[in-house]
Amino acid sequence: MLPSFKFSFIRIPSKPTPAFPKRHSILAPIIPIRIINKSNKEKYIDIKAMIDSGADVSIFPGVIANKIELDIEKKRTQPIGGIWKTRFDTYLHEIIFEVGGWQFESYACFAFDEVALPILGRDGFFDLFEIKIDYSKEYIELKSKIKPINA
Repeated sequence: MLPSFKFSFIRIPSKPTPAFPKRHSILAPIIPIRIINKSNKEKYIDIKAMIDSGADVSIFPGVIANKIELDIEKKRTQPIGGIWKTRFDTYLHEIIFEVGGWQFESYACFAFDEVALPILGRDGFFDLFEIKIDYSKEYIELKSKIKPINA
């Protein structure tokens, strides 16, 4: 049987704006994950990342690659463009995602520019899981589509 996971949304403080004068926080589909260096599994980092169906790929700040000792600039580059039409280079690496204690081989892009929040995107994350986001009930459910490597 393939594993499944359920996470609560995280509430992030927010300042009121003219458009939303009563808003003091927002709900975000952010989950805890571990990113592991595929070639040196002793090198990993525990972070929180946002599930983003609008992101083509999973993308993380370059500092994360440095912490798990990926030789970031020796991999192929992938230009990324966001909703603001800004383009920047990223470096694609094979990694291991750990979710709820289960490990999955995947890949992600790392960037030294423009990335403020770790993002879990369609290629490299959504292809591993069936994802249900229930905003009204404030939870995210992940059901594995593939067998974990540590099963």
